[in-house]
Amino acid sequence: MKHLYKYLTIGVFNTLVGYIFIFTLMNVGFSPELSNFIGYSSLLLVSYILNKKFNFKSKKDHSEELPKFVVSMLIAYSLNLISLMFFIHVVTIDQYLSQILSGIVYTGSGYILSKIWVFSVKKKEI
Repeated sequence: MKHLYKYLTIGVFNTLVGYIFIFTLMNVGFSPELSNFIGYSSLLLVSYILNKKFNFKSKKDHSEELPKFVVSMLIAYSLNLISLMFFIHVVTIDQYLSQILSGIVYTGSGYILSKIWVFSVKKKEI
């Protein structure tokens, strides 16, 4: 459970900075989808480092974990984008609220993938 709290703390930081990017871009005329992509991709490396060092305290080599992290965040981002488009175009929820709701999808799926695949610890490593 401590990993979840740390993940959420790191996520709050990344989310606040990311939403500043996303909402600023939307306000100057970028589409919600493009704004979303720029916001999430801009903080990918920061998220990896913070989660590796401070949350999961992983000692594994970057060459093993970074590719897994990128793939897992691409999966999480895909789920985020699908939910964003669903909320905006199908349910017709406000585009700003849709960004927040789809961010929940991203955070949840990113945490699960990070915990069970990217930064997982085998029993003999403990």
